[in-house]
Amino acid sequence: MLIRTKLALHLSLQVVLVGAMMAALLHLAMSYKHLGEVQARRLEARELAGEMQKSSDDLTLMARLFVVTREPRYAEYFREISRMRDGLVARPRHDDGFYWDMVLAEPGLRQARGQGRESSLSERIRQAGFAADELALLDAAKRRSDALLAVEEQAIGMVDTRGSAQSLSDEEWRQALELVHGAAYRQAKAEIMRPLREFHQLLEQRLSAQREATEQQISWAIWLAAGVAMVLFLHALLLFYNFDRSVRHPLEVLRRWAQAVRVGRHGSRTKLQDSSEFGELSAVIDEMAESVERSLAELKDEVAKRTRAEEVVRHLANHDALTGLPSLRLLHDRLDRALAHAQRHQQGLALMFVDLNGFKPVNDRYGHESGDVVLKAMAQRLAAGLRDADTVGRVGGDEFLIILPEVASHEAAALVREKLVAALAAPVFLAQHHVAVHVSAAMGIAIFPDDARDMQDLLRAADQDMYKVKAEMQKAPTGPG
Repeated sequence: MLIRTKLALHLSLQVVLVGAMMAALLHLAMSYKHLGEVQARRLEARELAGEMQKSSDDLTLMARLFVVTREPRYAEYFREISRMRDGLVARPRHDDGFYWDMVLAEPGLRQARGQGRESSLSERIRQAGFAADELALLDAAKRRSDALLAVEEQAIGMVDTRGSAQSLSDEEWRQALELVHGAAYRQAKAEIMRPLREFHQLLEQRLSAQREATEQQISWAIWLAAGVAMVLFLHALLLFYNFDRSVRHPLEVLRRWAQAVRVGRHGSRTKLQDSSEFGELSAVIDEMAESVERSLAELKDEVAKRTRAEEVVRHLANHDALTGLPSLRLLHDRLDRALAHAQRHQQGLALMFVDLNGFKPVNDRYGHESGDVVLKAMAQRLAAGLRDADTVGRVGGDEFLIILPEVASHEAAALVREKLVAALAAPVFLAQHHVAVHVSAAMGIAIFPDDARDMQDLLRAADQDMYKVKAEMQKAPTGPG
């Protein structure tokens, strides 16, 4: 798979995982928010239920104090609490559990309140979003509290004689006391608490169930976020591993191939079996390497051909094309070196000039191909009869030149000449004509330094001696070949 495709897939997976992580975290945040809302509703419910109970207790307290003491301020406090409960006036800024106790002790502590009406307790209960059964219990408690409020107002009305000309009788006062202290009043007071207690139990059950459900959602969101985080971590490791295999390994293969080529192993190949871009690059490199190797092989072949051609040219320049013996040019070079060596070491040197007798008739009678066969046979016999240090070469036509280093006398050279003459005298069989021919040779000898001290004089002396030998052979001819 191509690296860019892998990266696209990994990136897509990363986006999905990050999206899942964000969703899990968002769900976790919403769950915590919902948990906070549940807790806030619990506090609000307790506050409303507590306010209903507190307002009922405050009204009871003010009614009883007024009936007992007949202090007008308690009746005023009673009516003020009733108006606050109905939302007709604003509640005090510090309407806590100790406020009215402090006011009763020190009336001067009453503080200013805001202007305008507020929501009544009933309205606030209905706006709190309670369940129907919970709301029914609060409404029942409110109705019973309102019924008890009517009794308290009746008792206050019986005692309040400020606008009447008559004074309160003892019987009327005892009746008023009975209204707010009697068994019926206490029973009615207890009836207010019963639905409130049931409301608290029912609300606690519902909110506890909601809290447990929300906590389960929070736990699920935490596990989901942790799982996604673990998958992200494992995917990061997998991505690193894939990147290492997809990039570092191919680069290492290419580096080793480059080192092999650098040290001259041009037959090396990457052989990277990969479907990524590196695999495509490897295939191109291997194709290029094969092309370069073929080009180098062709170049080597061409160089070898040129080298062989040059060697052939050099050989042809220094050797006779027919016999393969050194040519006159190479003979001169070797003779010059042999003379220099002989002079430096004070040694002798013999030079023999060879001319074949009877070759021309063979060449004329049987043709040039037969003549070439004879020349090759003579050349081979001459080379076979000499030492490795000696040199024999063809001067031209049927003439040969022999260099004999470290041969210092005519006698020693004559022995070599006798051996060679005997070798050349053997018949040569011409297969094409089914005939054997005989060819002899006249050989002249010149000795360094006895006969000459330089190359030209030595060649001239050997040539002159060859003609003398040839003349002597003509005076005493042998049988026809």
